Amino acid sequence: MKNAEEVSRIPVRVMTQGKQMIFGISLMAPIAIFGTYGVANELSKGMLPTAYLLAFLVMLITAYSYGRMVKVYPTSGSAYGYVQKSVHPLAGFLVGWMLLLDYAFVPMLSVLFLGLALHEMLPVIPVVVWVALFITLSTLINIKGLQMAVKVNRIMVGMQFVLIAFFFGACIYALVSPSPGHSLISSTPFWNPDFSLLSVIAGTALVCQSFLGFDAVTTIAEESVDPQRTIPRTLIFVTVLNGLVFILIAYLGVLAYQGRSFSSTDTAAVELVEFLGGPLFQTLFMLVTAASVFTLIVSQQAGISRLLFVMGRDHVFPEKLFCYKHPKYGTPVGGIVFIGILTVAASMLFDLVTLASLVNLGAFVAFAFVNLCVILHYCVKSKLRSPKALLLYLLLPALGIVSNVWLLSSLSHQAFLVGGIWFAAGLLYLTVRTKVFTQIPDWGLFDTSL
Repeated sequence: MKNAEEVSRIPVRVMTQGKQMIFGISLMAPIAIFGTYGVANELSKGMLPTAYLLAFLVMLITAYSYGRMVKVYPTSGSAYGYVQKSVHPLAGFLVGWMLLLDYAFVPMLSVLFLGLALHEMLPVIPVVVWVALFITLSTLINIKGLQMAVKVNRIMVGMQFVLIAFFFGACIYALVSPSPGHSLISSTPFWNPDFSLLSVIAGTALVCQSFLGFDAVTTIAEESVDPQRTIPRTLIFVTVLNGLVFILIAYLGVLAYQGRSFSSTDTAAVELVEFLGGPLFQTLFMLVTAASVFTLIVSQQAGISRLLFVMGRDHVFPEKLFCYKHPKYGTPVGGIVFIGILTVAASMLFDLVTLASLVNLGAFVAFAFVNLCVILHYCVKSKLRSPKALLLYLLLPALGIVSNVWLLSSLSHQAFLVGGIWFAAGLLYLTVRTKVFTQIPDWGLFDTSL
């Protein structure tokens, strides 16, 4: 008979293809574009659709690489696990450490945007109160399990697409009505006289934040049905769907608001929807955004808690904290509560731009290494050298590496400063754990075969 520890490690496979897609869409959140809409539009000099188009192409290549790796290692460790097994355990730790910047700061970014927007409408309630409220609710839902989260996400995803349909309609009405004098078809949002390659790259690096979340689908591999087959499909589906929605929102929004400026880049999206539909549409937008961003927070908290669970299971982090499961629901309570407390604390220390840059810094590092893993596993280890294999397992991931490094280099100095401090802390921790790299811990040796 299996002992209690072995039984606790048997994954409960509840995530079917459809549930994975709902989870993935909610992680990327079609309305996530509004969180950094004003800042990204300013950085890209009004060429926001171009920035989203470039980001979409880079993320699509990376999503493909994640799909290739989950076929080989269908576990919940994401980039941490892939690099650990394809490159080296110590490299896997460092990539996982940097990935924590992405996974840990994403819910902070989401909840801070939500708190700022609601504080704008109800100034009497401080931002930190909104943040604490939403994180508490998110923590309780996540403790109940992914089934509960998916049920909530299904409703919210539907509401998001209804809101987006209204947004499209309002933009089209504003463009085709006689007074504005703007055309529905224009190349201006993609190319204008103020074009600057550096500004578009800076905008692209920032808007990649909207795409982050597709990779977190891999963190539920051990709770998914037939993950080698279903998760790669889910990765491509959610990236393409949300990418097209982002580009169209950016295109219509820039055209409809052309010739005007925002009073605040942090709440530009609120100003835009008020311009398009008045106070009523603004109120509807805020209600749906609040509910949808909340479900995004729920999914993001679920993703980071699974990564912490795997790193705790590998004895990288304290196992008693991050591997403690709820006796009834089997969810990683330790990681869920830990990230909830961290989110409330950190959301009071950073602004939206800094958080977005830190999120992207961790993501770009992880994405570059996942693309490298594809090359090492398929071309080097498996020796696949046919013309088709070289295209799929060498050229495409190599382009993914170059693109992510290119975007990484365009991030702010502040992001590199904080990210550098974070990396140094991880390197110090690694140095101590390995006794100055003389001993390699047994990280990642837990049997995760399916």
